[in-house]
Amino acid sequence: MKSLFRICLTLVLLITLCLPALPAQAASYQVIVTSTIGANIRTKPSTSSSATITRRAPYKAKFTAVSYSNGWYKIKDGNAYRYLSNQVAAKVGTSSVKTYKIIVYSTAGANVRTSPSTASSKNIKRHATYKSKFNAVSYSNGWYKVKGKVNYYYVSNQVARKLTTSSPAPSSGSYPVASMRYFKLGSSGYELTKESFARRYPASTTKLLTALVAYDAAAKKGTLDQTFTLTYSMLSVPAGSSSAGFRSGDKVTMRQLLNGMLIRSGNDAAKAIAVRTGGSESNFVSMMNSRAKAIGMSASHFMNPHGFYHASHYTTAADMQKLANTYAKYSYLMTVSGRKSYQTAVKGPYARTLTWYHTNTSLPGDTRVYASKTGYTPESAYTRVFFIKKGSTRYGLVTLKGTLPQTETALRSVLNR
Repeated sequence: MKSLFRICLTLVLLITLCLPALPAQAASYQVIVTSTIGANIRTKPSTSSSATITRRAPYKAKFTAVSYSNGWYKIKDGNAYRYLSNQVAAKVGTSSVKTYKIIVYSTAGANVRTSPSTASSKNIKRHATYKSKFNAVSYSNGWYKVKGKVNYYYVSNQVARKLTTSSPAPSSGSYPVASMRYFKLGSSGYELTKESFARRYPASTTKLLTALVAYDAAAKKGTLDQTFTLTYSMLSVPAGSSSAGFRSGDKVTMRQLLNGMLIRSGNDAAKAIAVRTGGSESNFVSMMNSRAKAIGMSASHFMNPHGFYHASHYTTAADMQKLANTYAKYSYLMTVSGRKSYQTAVKGPYARTLTWYHTNTSLPGDTRVYASKTGYTPESAYTRVFFIKKGSTRYGLVTLKGTLPQTETALRSVLNR
């Protein structure tokens, strides 16, 4: 009996060893039809012939797939295997593409595009309103890839940002000035904006435009370092104006006047620059308005070279972005605007040394603000143009109509952004 048992056991082992190995069952997962017009189910992974189509599956139909290769899902269809293209179907379940929320923070809304580019208006699919939310699947080179019902679209980081508990969408309380623009220098887009098309008084930020016009004219003539004598009419400015301390009879150069205007914000320097450059203040103002128009400041108009209040002397934060972008191309002017102080020797009957300290005192220890221009009148309130560096990237910040604490709050918010 024991011998018979041993014989039977040996036969079973031999049969088992001799049998071919059975194929392992393929792992399966779900795929879903993503195309709203449905999907063709095919007998083979090819679109070369309509003969491979067995039937049409409706939108959101689900199938069990066993593999994926070269853009085709192999699906179980009854007792047979069929094929679905990845152009009309996608894998679902725990291994599907993870998404996260982004939110439109621009009050002007955001363009949803078919490709990550602003080169053409033809790729704008639609316009999304302020605080619209999207499911994004990735981020690359300044663009969020967002999921639509069928296709993927793109939204720029200039108008939207990732929404997380540690990175909330900006609120107006973070930027309490009346108008502002925060942007990458040289860009026509922006990172943040608030009432940027509202008409505001620029005050002494006007002097950035004055500096551009005068510097170009003097550089062209080669007179930046040519000495000339100031007259009383060249220094005649409205009562209450800021002053760099120039006097009639002083022998100065255009470089000295530019420093006095941009660092100390002297209206006397601005007026002298205007008369020296244009022959008269009115001629120079015409030159200013022509230059403003040339750089696209279509919503601005200027009445004087220093920014002292006039009802017809106005701009917008969006226009000041264009001015800042142009100004940033002038290395010498940027150097002057970044000086914390400056000393210069003035010749003439009142020979003396003038020392100017920069009028910007916001966050003095923060070296990320590398240049700026200030402004103030009772009508304009405090106005600012800040030039900011973060790593290798340069930004501009325009703030119009705010108190000093409001202006500093807005600056701090973009620096910590």
